[in-house]
Amino acid sequence: MGGRFAFGPIGRARVARKSSKTKHDHQRNKSVTATNAEARRLITIIEKSQVPFGESASVYNRIRSQVEAGKELSTEDYEHLVGLVKKARDWNKAVETSAQTRPEETLPG
Repeated sequence: MGGRFAFGPIGRARVARKSSKTKHDHQRNKSVTATNAEARRLITIIEKSQVPFGESASVYNRIRSQVEAGKELSTEDYEHLVGLVKKARDWNKAVETSAQTRPEETLPG
């Protein structure tokens, strides 16, 4: 009898995880397929920030070329683009903070 009660909740938990994963994957795929206009918007944000890319420059250029050609981005490329937007926003915040700092607040040297 005891084994039967232990098996029930485990089985339901697995079903719940599978269905929530499926919903998440569906949402991710849905957002990736509708990203060309969104990708263009994200690229505009990145370009306005003038953030230095470093090692990400070649990946960014490849992604930008794909978007300009109207090609759909892979999930990995889209996530990389979103990461670059985060870097760009962080860069903008740092630039703004630096511009607001008065010379007497900075350390000498």
